[in-house]
Amino acid sequence: MGYIRAFIAVDVEEPDLVSRIVRIQDNLLEIGGELRLVRPENLHFTVKFLDRIEEGLVGEIERTLRELNFSRFPTKIAGIGAFPNHRRPRVIWLGLREGEDKFISLMKRVDEAVSKLGFPREQRKPTAHLTIARVKRIGSLEALKKLFSSLADVEIGEMMVDHIRIKKSTLTPKGPIYETLAHIELGEMEV
Repeated sequence: MGYIRAFIAVDVEEPDLVSRIVRIQDNLLEIGGELRLVRPENLHFTVKFLDRIEEGLVGEIERTLRELNFSRFPTKIAGIGAFPNHRRPRVIWLGLREGEDKFISLMKRVDEAVSKLGFPREQRKPTAHLTIARVKRIGSLEALKKLFSSLADVEIGEMMVDHIRIKKSTLTPKGPIYETLAHIELGEMEV
């Protein structure tokens, strides 16, 4: 049995949302510099990064996630941000305006569940974010500042978080290739 890079995610697949995100990415390209955009088919919210795991563990992780008993919930993708910050961005992301508390609760529950399988607990404060670009170099910080200001309240749209997936990540010179290893439906929405 070999090793794979893996993570747990919620994919963003709705065509209208994806096309709005691609428009934001196009705006980012206008500021110049060296950016690596996340390909439309790879857009996702990371729930838990597992890193390098033994391939044989996937079934056990899937069973653990199926026992979570977490209900689906609506969210609204909105607002733009950067890690570590707007002045020195390395990662540019979109956030959640509604459903963020629920998403962070999902992240914490998944983190706790997989920690029982030996995965280290997350030390950083969880942030519900959708990475849209990785930054090597910014062309104009002034242009980026204006763009962030104009997109601070951007609304991408509503999305139902109704699944989590275990994903395999294969790194290539052209960017990562993601493959779904397991799809877990979340429970019916609480009323």
